[in-house]
Amino acid sequence: MEFNATFIVSVISFIIFTLLMNEILYKPVSKIIEEREHLINDNYENAKASKDHAGAIYADRDEKLSKTAADNKKLTAESLTKANADAKIKTTEAKQNSIAQINAAKSDIQNKSDALNNEVKGRIDELADNISAKILGEV
Repeated sequence: MEFNATFIVSVISFIIFTLLMNEILYKPVSKIIEEREHLINDNYENAKASKDHAGAIYADRDEKLSKTAADNKKLTAESLTKANADAKIKTTEAKQNSIAQINAAKSDIQNKSDALNNEVKGRIDELADNISAKILGEV
């Protein structure tokens, strides 16, 4: 094997070509690849943070729904208890009013009955006096 100037020129040309390709092609491509990797990593981190935030919002929503459902059950139970108590009070008042009206009606009927009995007794006495007067001839 002989080493002549052509070989050395070829080696130097190859080294210059490699350095030029590195500066012209490899470094810009490497820079673009690094920028894209950085962009992808940033987007991944943002997506992960958004997913975590959405999970927190979802958990908060579920907690609020559970609390609201519990409050609604409690409010419904309280309203039902109050309505039953009010109904019992109104039923008791209605019974008392009915009893008072029945007693007043009974008292009124008894008073009218007594008045009619007294009137009938007075009429009987009057009729008896008329009959006895007619029988005795006083008329």
